[in-house]
Amino acid sequence: MTIRKQPSDFHVEELLAPETLASIRERAEGNDVHALYELEKASLTTPAAINEFCRSVKARPDHASYAGLKDKHAETRQHVTVKLRTPADAPREAQGKQWRAHLKGFIDHPITAADITGNRFAIVVRDLARPASEEMDRRAGLLSEAPSPREGVRVGKEFSSSLDTSSPRHLGTSLLITNFFGAQRFGSARHGAGWIAKSLITGDFETALKLAIGTPARKDTGKTRDFTRILATNWGNWKAMKDLPRLPEGRAIDVLARGGDFRRAFEALPYFLQSLSVEAYQSHLWNRCACELVRVMPGNFATPDEYGEMLFAPASTVHAPWRNLELPLLAKNSDLLDPWKEIYERVLAAENITVADLRVKGLKRPFFGEAQRKLFVEVKNWSLSKPEPDELSKGGLRKRTATFDLPRGAYATVVLRALGQ
Repeated sequence: MTIRKQPSDFHVEELLAPETLASIRERAEGNDVHALYELEKASLTTPAAINEFCRSVKARPDHASYAGLKDKHAETRQHVTVKLRTPADAPREAQGKQWRAHLKGFIDHPITAADITGNRFAIVVRDLARPASEEMDRRAGLLSEAPSPREGVRVGKEFSSSLDTSSPRHLGTSLLITNFFGAQRFGSARHGAGWIAKSLITGDFETALKLAIGTPARKDTGKTRDFTRILATNWGNWKAMKDLPRLPEGRAIDVLARGGDFRRAFEALPYFLQSLSVEAYQSHLWNRCACELVRVMPGNFATPDEYGEMLFAPASTVHAPWRNLELPLLAKNSDLLDPWKEIYERVLAAENITVADLRVKGLKRPFFGEAQRKLFVEVKNWSLSKPEPDELSKGGLRKRTATFDLPRGAYATVVLRALGQ
């Protein structure tokens, strides 16, 4: 089972909140006016697309806002606001090689995550052999909130003979899955080498810095790949690193070359990277607690993941109050409460830390901020197409398309994990 063989296999569309939709005006009126655009991009990061868009409409990048980052290896549609010198002259259309933008109107504030209710996905799953396809249906049936009469029917003959995809399976149902953080949340982690934030809370800033910028990762590309490899090879020889690619992370090495210590060097990293390292570790702790809570539920089933096992439970076994249970992303002042207190204590003990340790010694930021996250999330408007020949695979393998909506903060990749990916 493979996803993202090509960008068009992974389509994401941002869903505006009803209140935001209702606030859009056709004309630029008033003093605080922000032009709202719908931005489509492919094989491009959100920041890169925003920079190109701003150049096109002659706006400063720091005058543009967006609600969230969208995948690079995908076709995505999201919203961006920009404050222009003359809003009335905002172009109706703008486009570049890998992006295009359409003016939707004007609103009285820069767009934020609060303006988004969630995302709509259409994901092509490829390289499916018959057992994997049948397992997708089996798991979808277990996770379904509203089983249809078709569910539970074996698809072996259908897999080999039917090319009809006009009647998706499980059409219009909802799934209930464990609300794990997906791999994207752990992009700052050099998994297998250690968690950056765990070094920060022990005061080991050298290890934290080396994990952040001096440990090569398989997914590194371009300048980042060269940067991490040069640092890994020459770690400690700061003044000799004249061939480092020019990246914002290089400011940390400048601090060391001038005789600064590792704490000051880490502090010189882009704050976005510092913050991600803390959030990644918080999310890791949350995932481990969630996994142990689901482990006690009858009929649970597992999917391995590079950042730890994921466990899911049949929707029929998830009853109130568990259905609405929220778990915290822990901070140093978090209170451990039932019913998850004992499990969090075990998770923290396995990490050799306590709640009081969740702070970065010697720095005011980044900091561990507490937030609540629901243990389970509803996957709405779920459908899964029938199997059909996969034109990008050999040996009779098939493909299927999953379409669904997720609330803000939930991960489409976790939905695929729940189905066996």
